[in-house]
Amino acid sequence: MNEQVTAVIPTYNNSDGALELARLLMLHFPSFHIVIVDDGSDENHWKQLLTLPQTPNVKKIRLSKNFGQHAALYAGLAHVNTTYALTMDDDHRELVPHIPSLLEAASRDNRAVIYGMFTSKRGVLRAVLTRCYRALSGLIGANHGRGSAFRLIRRDLFQPLIQGAGGVQFLDERIRWFTNEISFVPLQMSLSASTSRYSLRDLFRLGFVKSIYATDFPLRLMASIGGFMALVNLVIGTFFLYKKWIDKIEVPGYTSLIVSILFSTGLIIFGLGILATYLRQILLRINQAPTYHIQEISE
Repeated sequence: MNEQVTAVIPTYNNSDGALELARLLMLHFPSFHIVIVDDGSDENHWKQLLTLPQTPNVKKIRLSKNFGQHAALYAGLAHVNTTYALTMDDDHRELVPHIPSLLEAASRDNRAVIYGMFTSKRGVLRAVLTRCYRALSGLIGANHGRGSAFRLIRRDLFQPLIQGAGGVQFLDERIRWFTNEISFVPLQMSLSASTSRYSLRDLFRLGFVKSIYATDFPLRLMASIGGFMALVNLVIGTFFLYKKWIDKIEVPGYTSLIVSILFSTGLIIFGLGILATYLRQILLRINQAPTYHIQEISE
């Protein structure tokens, strides 16, 4: 299977890590194709990447500015012509010995996407935030928030993932738009601690952007809460009307005030729910969410 794999490596101002990873791949998997995408690093970074041997199996791509890791992955996937694309970060050199585990899983299970699952040494705050993010993502759907940057992606997903990626750039979310053929291979290893190139502010921003653009869960939640609150307010308002007519509430204007507040609040919340439903439809069209994806045709 080695001749069917292209390793896609996005890199940003870490030429040492990218070069070491590329050389390890060339040493242990000489038939692999390699695509390195420089995500708008400084000039010296690009010059260092150019020191890699000029071979047909190695391609180096430089983006005009820093578009982000996932955008760099899409740029790399557009230049993959093999059966599988293997995505790795530029500091994943410790994962090279575990590549056969993903390849074996691909041969055995024939899944569209296979994730290699490993642990990374993080600070306490980052570890807590990661757990919270995955827990919230799990509310969106099965396996959301689960995965890693160590992925094996089958060829039939390349073009669907690349097309229309401007609306939602998160690769893992777009993968779940097109297929549920996803498997996870546990790797008994932990990456060494390294300095993250994402600040806590960047992580918060990415998480917020993902929750807004990559899923309609907040809108569906808003619509559900709106409908539920409108129903609750209707029941409470009916109760106070009953108390007025049967038990004769003596405070003047109390019943009408309560009922009007509850009724108007219920209408507002219900209206927001309807608005959220329309926004969801607009979001789906802007993001070009697929109606279906054909994996195979038999004639």
